[in-house]
This record gives sequence, structure tokens and C-alpha cells, in this order.
Amino acid sequence: MDLIINADDLGVTAGVNQAILLCMRRGIVSSTSLMVNQDGTEAAIRYLRSGLIPRTGVHLCISAGRPLLPPARIPSLVDEHGFFRRPSRYAELEINPLEIEREFEAQIEKALSGGVTVTHLDTHHHIQRHPVVLEALITVAGRYDLPVRHLDPVMRDRIRERGLATPDHFCGEWIGRAASRENLCQMILQARENGHRLVELMTHPGFADAALQTRSSYVGERQKELAVLCAPETRDWLASEGVTLSDFSACRTRQ
Repeated sequence: MDLIINADDLGVTAGVNQAILLCMRRGIVSSTSLMVNQDGTEAAIRYLRSGLIPRTGVHLCISAGRPLLPPARIPSLVDEHGFFRRPSRYAELEINPLEIEREFEAQIEKALSGGVTVTHLDTHHHIQRHPVVLEALITVAGRYDLPVRHLDPVMRDRIRERGLATPDHFCGEWIGRAASRENLCQMILQARENGHRLVELMTHPGFADAALQTRSSYVGERQKELAVLCAPETRDWLASEGVTLSDFSACRTRQ
């Protein structure tokens, strides 16, 4: 089985950037995804340009912070102060899919213009669960010919129907209290027993710096994830099970 261990939220803060770098150099994280509208974005892009982190997905964000585009160009996505609407608001309001496409493309272009090799697309707060957002995401991914994270089998099949690559299975439950080494091993074994050959496991490692505490409710838990992901025994277990660490380029070889 090939396993993509993706660290979300690269670019949020310096502490998250440093933790992801550590997990990719010394731990088992094999993939990451960059937020381009956050305080730590420019520092993360410097990591990528230097080769310390070789490549990244884009963690498309329309539910936190400010957009890249002027608010007047994407009015259905922002509040009266020019900030993205909270995730819960997307279920209540009518949103314009063309505006989503515009902002997604602006975020991808920011990564590309920074000299970054982009591997795939995923979304912050799993906002692609909204059907309008999902269709916009698939449309934009098709324009750039990029693999896409799915969140469930129905979404996986929809993405593949549109001719895009995505892993066989997504493990999104390794978070919070569930983020232990025992649960990580169990989830991987269960995925393999179910016949999945290419699996993505979502993670959120980070150092709990002061900036993170003002931006996220998920703070101390990131350090617990970091410890598991960098523990030598975790890597040793994966090797003993014959699991190969991969990134989203493996999706293309399995199309």
C-alpha cells in the first residue's frame, strides 16, 4: 500500500511551518498543503523555494482570513469587513460558483508565481463538502490538471467521473483525541484490509506559538500529532508493514 501522509495548514504560522518541516525531514509526513492567505505564507514559500520542502498542494481557503482578490470581485464569499465568511455561513447563504473559481485560481496562481511546484488541491475546513464549492473545485482542478483530495467515497467517485485523480481512500479521523500512534496504525491496517492501495491520511502538526493561539482552536493537539509523526517507532512500524510513503504524484500513476 502507498500512503500519503499530508500535513495541512502550511503557512498558517511560523510554528506550524517549522513543525511541518520537521515532520517531513525527520518524521513520516510525505506531503503538505499550503495556505496562501495567512501570516506564515511568505516564510513557507521561502522553505519551498529553497528546497527544504520540495513541493506542496494548495490548501484552498475561503473560510478564514482575507481573500487574495478584492472583496468587490467575490461579494458572496465575504462579510461586510472583507473577511471570508465562517464555514457555517456557507450552508445558509447563496454563493456564486464563479466567485469561488476566481478566488481558487488566484490562490493557485500565487503559489505558482512563487516558484512552487503544486502537487494537488484540498480545502480548509473541508469546505468542499458544500456541493457548489465541490463543483467549483473540480472545475478549477481540471483547468490545472491537478489531483484533488476527496472526503468520502461519493466524492471520490464524482472527482474520478470528471477525469481527475484522487486517492482510493481518505483517513480524516486522525485528529484530536484520536491522534495517537495506536489509532494511526489501526486506520492504516483497516484501509489495507479493505483493499485500498493508495490512501491519504490527513494530519495537522504544529508548534503552539502565540500566533497559532490567536488563529486556531486546535493548538496543543498539534504538538501531540507532531510527537507521533516524528517518533522513530512510528516510522519503524510503517517499514515493518511494507507501507510506502508517497505524495499525490502517486495518484497519476494509478489513473
